Amino acid sequence: MKYTVKVLFLIIFISQVLQLGAAELENNSIILKPSYEIPMGSKSTLLDDNALYEPGGSLSVNLQYIPPNIPLFYYGGVLGYSLFPTQAQDDLTVVSAGLNAGLNFRIGNVLSILAGAEAGWYYGMFGENSGSNPYAGGSIDLSWDITPGLTLSAGGGYKYFLNYQGINEPYTDLYQGASFSLGTVFHLSGGDNRTKVKVDQIEFDPVFPVFYGHYDEHPLGSVTVINGENSTITDVKVYFDVNQYMEEPKLSAEFPVLKRGESVSVELKALFTNSVMQLTESTRVSASIITEYTYLGERFTSTTPHTLRIYDRNSMMWDDDRKAASFVTAKDSTVLLFAKNTAGIIREQGNNPINLNFRIAMGIFETLRLYGMNYVIDPQSSYIEAIENDQFIDYLQFPSQSLTYRAGDCDDLSILFSALLEAVGIKTAFVTIPGHIFMAYSLDMPESQARNVFTNTEDFIFIDDETWVPMEITLITDGFLKAWKIGAKEWRENVVHGNALMYPIHQAWEFYEPVAIPGSALSLIFPAKEAILKSYDENLQIFINREILPKVSYLEDRISNGHDSARLRNRFGVLYARYGQYDDAVKQFQKAIRMDSDYISPLINLGNIHFLNESSEDALSWYKKAERLDPFNSKVIAAVARTQYELEEYGQAEERYAKLKEQAPELAAEYAYLGNESSIAGRASSAKSKGTTLWAEDEE
Repeated sequence: MKYTVKVLFLIIFISQVLQLGAAELENNSIILKPSYEIPMGSKSTLLDDNALYEPGGSLSVNLQYIPPNIPLFYYGGVLGYSLFPTQAQDDLTVVSAGLNAGLNFRIGNVLSILAGAEAGWYYGMFGENSGSNPYAGGSIDLSWDITPGLTLSAGGGYKYFLNYQGINEPYTDLYQGASFSLGTVFHLSGGDNRTKVKVDQIEFDPVFPVFYGHYDEHPLGSVTVINGENSTITDVKVYFDVNQYMEEPKLSAEFPVLKRGESVSVELKALFTNSVMQLTESTRVSASIITEYTYLGERFTSTTPHTLRIYDRNSMMWDDDRKAASFVTAKDSTVLLFAKNTAGIIREQGNNPINLNFRIAMGIFETLRLYGMNYVIDPQSSYIEAIENDQFIDYLQFPSQSLTYRAGDCDDLSILFSALLEAVGIKTAFVTIPGHIFMAYSLDMPESQARNVFTNTEDFIFIDDETWVPMEITLITDGFLKAWKIGAKEWRENVVHGNALMYPIHQAWEFYEPVAIPGSALSLIFPAKEAILKSYDENLQIFINREILPKVSYLEDRISNGHDSARLRNRFGVLYARYGQYDDAVKQFQKAIRMDSDYISPLINLGNIHFLNESSEDALSWYKKAERLDPFNSKVIAAVARTQYELEEYGQAEERYAKLKEQAPELAAEYAYLGNESSIAGRASSAKSKGTTLWAEDEE
């Protein structure tokens, strides 16, 4: 009885040891191993015909565990039953329980060699005699994986059962011998619950709703996928899912082959729905990393849960200044209402030759000022603090929110003004200097043209042959001209030290597309049209005076010093005309004609003024006077052609345009719309632009 208790105690001990591997059940296997037993040593009939033991058999049940982090090693427990026939009247029956451990050498994808040792306690029965003692042994097996849940094995081993009768008796063997076995290995937790491909090192960047479209192409986090299977897996696919805010899992990566023990880093992507834009507070959501793969011909899916934090829709980090472009929502209904209303008022002022982008930007800026927009520093969300720590979570306002609050800090106001200008087709950019952000807008004008048109070009930014106007938007209450002047000053002072950077919004949108907050257009108390025009006209006149007064003084000095001439008067008129001072320009052109009636330039210029004032018949009259003096003058041909087009004299317009193409092809390119077919469809599709106004100006 006491021997039975010993074996039972050993079985209980084995079961407790195997609990060490229970947490990773899929790494456990049950091995059924029937063996052919061959006795060895002096008691074997194979060596001595008069010896005791003949060949017999055994059956063992092994529970084997392979640690996932040390796949070369295995350990486990074994229960065995052996029958050893003898030449005596009775046979030896042995029941054993023990522990084993060893090394697992993988060969290719489906073969392994296992070499290990075993030790434990046995209980033996021989006729009416019984007893128990320790035993030990070793084995080498070759295993062949058939399916993920089934492996066949074959091998050999050797066991030694100790016979010890007492302290006064010598040690001897009860039985020793070799064995040959064919076994079946059943892997636990197979099928769909298999999780031997691990997901580790899960890392996520802060997730912001405003970039929900950005995450479709760019990662929001990363994981490491480790192949813990016994061999190569194929067709590996890694998905990411946030069920609450995604319609379906997003395929983040796929690999044709992943070898045993191999790990790969995977960047996770997500295709969120716009429902995340409803988040006004930071929240935690349940996410899943889903791994699919094929192993030994079967498809498996493993899901790793994770808790993900999504910030509110106004949050952002300044690790990339271009990210703010996502808040520039030019198509927002409130932004469109504000911007197009103002731009329409400015366009009603006629064909002023001053750059249209410049005039519309001035009008929208002054409308914002009259609307009551203010610059307010947010002590909880400062750009200065944010830019010093690119992990700082900043709060940015959408343009419609800024219009509602009538206040914002430097980034909020830069976003707002950029969105308003983009809404009417004016390209914008963010400008950053240490600790500050403001904006600039494009005149859609090459540098050479801007230097020819404007007097004080030091207040512009010239990049890649494009002309930009910097605006210190925080000076919204000080007016357009001061905001421009200070913005230009900040750019000049910082760009020389390499501290000023510009991020065109359209380029930034390629990475961070604009995302509007849900909702319809807000009801705004818009400034009165009269007030807008008054402020706009005052600022425009101040700008014009600043531009032309130095040149006016120069020309007046020339005249008073006796250098008056028709060419000087024409030059004087062009100066006024370029800035929309048509009454003063007409006076100068008329003086030039009185001084020289055959001088063609003032005739062209008077025609230009009538054309800009939409008096096409009067314009054509002046152009024809010039044409009679010089019928081959390219400027005259272009002017007559576009005027005839406006008067719907399409046939004559096309004839002159053909002549212009032959004589001055580069100039003709500016009036390409004149070359459309004279059909109704052709005229309807012609360009809205009437071409550049060509002022005729000659050297004195």
